[in-house]
Amino acid sequence: MSQDLLAQHLGISRASMVNIEAGRQRAPLHLLWQIAEVLHTKLIELIPTPDEVAVRPNQPLLDREVIDQIEKVANGDPATVKLLTGFITKTVKAVNTSVIEGKPHAKAKSRRKS
Repeated sequence: MSQDLLAQHLGISRASMVNIEAGRQRAPLHLLWQIAEVLHTKLIELIPTPDEVAVRPNQPLLDREVIDQIEKVANGDPATVKLLTGFITKTVKAVNTSVIEGKPHAKAKSRRKS
């Protein structure tokens, strides 16, 4: 089933479905139940185990597309490539550790003035 068709069945946007699948957006529990129902599967089948989300030794944290983007933004400057790659790798490791350890994601503080 396509993301678009699944999103239509769920009454959400395709963009939300893409973000949920990519892990950029959290899905409420009722939506996870609906996804499982639409896909005729058990909810537990949709949730990865800690081993499935763990980063393996020698597994690259950044895919080629991300590295290409870093090189493009760095304009060929090796120091900038190293800086950006290090920052993103550190961030990915921190997020993976949080997921494995079950820590909640950090919430952004409101910058709104009273």
